[in-house]
Amino acid sequence: EAGIIRVAKAADLVDGAMPEDTIEVTAASAESNKTGFYYNQCTVTGLEPDTEYAYQLVNGETVSAVYTFTTAKDDSFTFLFVGDPQLGASGDLTGDMEGWAQTLAAAVKKVPDAAFLLSAGDQVNTADNEKQYSAYLEQTQLYNLPVATVVGNHDSSSNAYDQHFNVANESADYGCTNAGGDYWFRYNDVLFLVLNVNDMSTAEHKAFMAEAIAQNEDVSWKIVAMHHSVYSVATHATEGDILQRRNQLVPVFQELDVDVVLQGHDHVYVRSYMMDGLTPVTGIQSYDNAEMTSVTDTDDILYVTGNSASGSKYYDIQQNVEFAYAAVKSQEYTPTYSE
Repeated sequence: EAGIIRVAKAADLVDGAMPEDTIEVTAASAESNKTGFYYNQCTVTGLEPDTEYAYQLVNGETVSAVYTFTTAKDDSFTFLFVGDPQLGASGDLTGDMEGWAQTLAAAVKKVPDAAFLLSAGDQVNTADNEKQYSAYLEQTQLYNLPVATVVGNHDSSSNAYDQHFNVANESADYGCTNAGGDYWFRYNDVLFLVLNVNDMSTAEHKAFMAEAIAQNEDVSWKIVAMHHSVYSVATHATEGDILQRRNQLVPVFQELDVDVVLQGHDHVYVRSYMMDGLTPVTGIQSYDNAEMTSVTDTDDILYVTGNSASGSKYYDIQQNVEFAYAAVKSQEYTPTYSE
């Protein structure tokens, strides 16, 4: 049966139960990749900002517990960023799931007011593996925390990704693989441009971003999220497809006045210098402080690569290559997140 989501303001709960006048939205339902299973997706609209809502899932006679989430405040915000949970990559799914759970618990404890979580792709190791998707999704922190995901190379070959994540403003024409296409969302005055760069057509990604920017001309910040890191320092950093993406996408980001690019794929933490196209900006006068950790009102772009969020796989920093663009490079062999 098609599932139903019930939504009400948390303040209207009656002894912890949903009120009689709750909103009900029936999901669109269809057969999934797994034989005998169906996926359900629905969209709830008309919610008020800066409001705590309660929700409950219903399918036939099965009714979930009541969970809550809070809609966006019209103000500054903090979000969580992770790279490559890639659950199942170690060969020990239980261990990977435990590492992912510990990361989420630590992140939510330290940043309890995080607006959402952004995952830079490779949520799972095998694109159509339901056990790995369950290990990613069945985390209590994610019942209350909105999530935005990127299509990684391990997600790309199956439409299971598109069945598990109901993304906003998804393109049917640009950046498309079996998993889905480019998409965008806006959070207050920040535009997030989420690219599926498994599709290597720079022209498609440029067209998509230009159209999204034209629909959001009043934003203050533009952030690109994509899986393959064009400025990293580990195993993938010098591969031909990465260099191709760097040489083709970076000038487009510069042309479209992107501010930050968030990436994964290389399972190591890297923060670039501010980048003027392909050139690192290393002069201290271009930064706000002597540590070169802050910059205000710049035309240049910051690139960040996230390490493994679960500990399922790490890559070593290449020691025989000079990475002039890397302001910080770190491999602590510990599951990490950024805020």
